[in-house]
Amino acid sequence: MRGAVLSTFVASAAFGTFAAFPGDARATVAMLQPARVAAANEPLQITLLYSADDAKPLTVTVPPTIRVSLNGAEQSPQPLELQREAGVPNTLHLRPGQFRKVRFSAPWPQSARGEVRIDPVGFDASPALVAINRGPQQDAVAQAERSESQATTPAQVAATAAVVGGPTGDAMLPPSDSLATDSRGVLAHLSLYEPMYIAFGHNGDTNARLQLSFKYRILIPDDLRSKAFLDNLYFGYTQTSIWDLSADSRPFRDTTYSPQLFYYVPDTGWRSSWFTRMGFAAGFAHESNGKAGDDSRSINMPFIRPTWEFGDLSANHLTVSPKIYYYFGTSNNPDIADYRGYVDLLVKYGSPDGWQLATTVRKGTKHWYGSVDSQLTYPLAKLLGSAWGGYVWVGYFNGYGEDLLDYNNRQHWIARIGYSIAR
Repeated sequence: MRGAVLSTFVASAAFGTFAAFPGDARATVAMLQPARVAAANEPLQITLLYSADDAKPLTVTVPPTIRVSLNGAEQSPQPLELQREAGVPNTLHLRPGQFRKVRFSAPWPQSARGEVRIDPVGFDASPALVAINRGPQQDAVAQAERSESQATTPAQVAATAAVVGGPTGDAMLPPSDSLATDSRGVLAHLSLYEPMYIAFGHNGDTNARLQLSFKYRILIPDDLRSKAFLDNLYFGYTQTSIWDLSADSRPFRDTTYSPQLFYYVPDTGWRSSWFTRMGFAAGFAHESNGKAGDDSRSINMPFIRPTWEFGDLSANHLTVSPKIYYYFGTSNNPDIADYRGYVDLLVKYGSPDGWQLATTVRKGTKHWYGSVDSQLTYPLAKLLGSAWGGYVWVGYFNGYGEDLLDYNNRQHWIARIGYSIAR
């Protein structure tokens, strides 16, 4: 919510331009950035700016509705249809150089909470991020948004900001993290990578398994759809621990540290009649348990990982993702391929806002060595309400290599239950 003078608003807030809807090939339309902070009791409002850039008059057909997709938290993408504001004719007649703003609105769904991404459907524009305020200040937020949209001078903008708690109006925004100095700060580069969870189980002894994982996009390109190498280069880090709760001092029995550098695109753009979307990753990974002497374990692995998704991505669908790798520079575990093999085959089935079963299968190069690692998750929001985040996590492991220390010792099956932040 910055800058209320229309010329400034158009220059700084228009974040996507596209040809008008079918039949209006000459029209230029800009989709203006919604308010960064929205009150939940006020409707979502999307503004389209129609302009006649040619030297000739222009006739534009305005659709009665537009559609967007809302994405946030653990909810699946939710379509939302916005109605055109009253009093706008179906057809606009614009003189050369003339423009006209048309607003479309719809109530926020009850499930929309926190930071929500708005993806336009059926027209080419970049997505927008909006933080939804459901607190006691939401009425003040809504009034400030309306007042600033009507302001025509810097003094009026400043007066509007003061209403909501300060000369800049930043009290309306969520509390900032010290790392996130601005929208292109450190946290803008961070995202989830592997699943993150903690879970407890018992089979002979009681232990817990916990995993932390993130990836960092080294360069954020101007075009977020870029497939260029440097534009999609990531540093990743995953840490997996087995925590022995039966021992007197309750030590961590073994921890695997895995930094990685890799190229990754979630959607290559390749299309086929037999899959919905294909992603791809390739890079270099290191795994070690940080120990010395006879207990030291480490491997280095170049890898490639294609991922295919089948079916409706907003409902139950299948994901198949083989990770193919090779070892070099092993430490005290030169025969690890005998037990682990050269492929991790991940198969997932489920929906973004429902249950999901993810199973990773490994097959060693000798005998029937290998492992099965299954994780069943279900959103807490479905059990306890939309304000809750994360998932109920139930896991099962059987075989070799749950940790690096005992890569060549069979782990008899163990089931665990716990909580997952990401899956």
